[in-house]
Amino acid sequence: MKGKSVCGRDERMWKRIYDTLERTFPSFAVDEWWGVTDPFARMAGSVLVQNTTWTNAEKALDRLREAGLLEPAALAGETAERLAEVIRPAGFQRAKSAALLGLAGWVLKQGGVDRLRRSADGTDELRRQLLLLKGIGQETADTILAYALNRPAISGDAYSRRLWQRLTGEVLSYEQVRRAILAELTEAEDLRRLHGLIVEHGKAFCLKRSPRCSACPFADDCRDFHDSI
Repeated sequence: MKGKSVCGRDERMWKRIYDTLERTFPSFAVDEWWGVTDPFARMAGSVLVQNTTWTNAEKALDRLREAGLLEPAALAGETAERLAEVIRPAGFQRAKSAALLGLAGWVLKQGGVDRLRRSADGTDELRRQLLLLKGIGQETADTILAYALNRPAISGDAYSRRLWQRLTGEVLSYEQVRRAILAELTEAEDLRRLHGLIVEHGKAFCLKRSPRCSACPFADDCRDFHDSI
C-alpha cells in the first residue's frame, strides 16, 4: 500500500486492504481455511465457535457428525440435554444447544439449506430473521450469511476493528466497520475472502498483544506502528 497513506479515512481503503492481503497470502483458500464445506456444518460451526477457539468448535462439530446430528432435521429432533453433552468441547453448551436447535428449526421452516441459498429474500431480510433467533448475534448471523448461504455479507469482527484502529487511529463499532466494507465491496466471494484474509493477517501480524509490526505489509502506512517508534 506504499505510495498511498492509509492513515485516515479513504473511500477505497478496504479495497486496497483487500488487494494488499491477497498479495500477502497468495495461497489463501476459503474452503481450506474453514476446514468444512457443508453449508449446515458451517452454520453449526458459526454457533459453536462463539467465545471459544476454532479447535474446540471443530471438536464439537466432529462429535455432532459422529452422532448423526449435522443435518437440520436430525438436530431439530434432538433433546437440548443430549445435544449439550455432544457439544461439550465448545463450552457454554446449554446456550449453544438452544441456539443450534433454534437455527435448525429456522432452516427447516425455510425449506432447508438449499432453498435458503436460492431464496428470493434479500440479504438484509435473512439477516433480520437470523438475529431474531436466540443465541444468534451479529457476528454469527453475518458469518452464516457469508459462508453458508453465499450472501454478500461480512462481519465487523474484532480483527477488522483492530486493523482499522491501528491503521487510522479511529475506533469504530461492529456496525460501522461492516457498513464501511459493504460500501466498497459487494461481491459475496470478495467479502468471504477479505474476512478470512483479515483474520489470517491478525493472527500472523496484527496480534492483540505484541503485534509483529515491522514485518506487516501495512507497516509503511500504519499510524499505530509509526506512533510507537
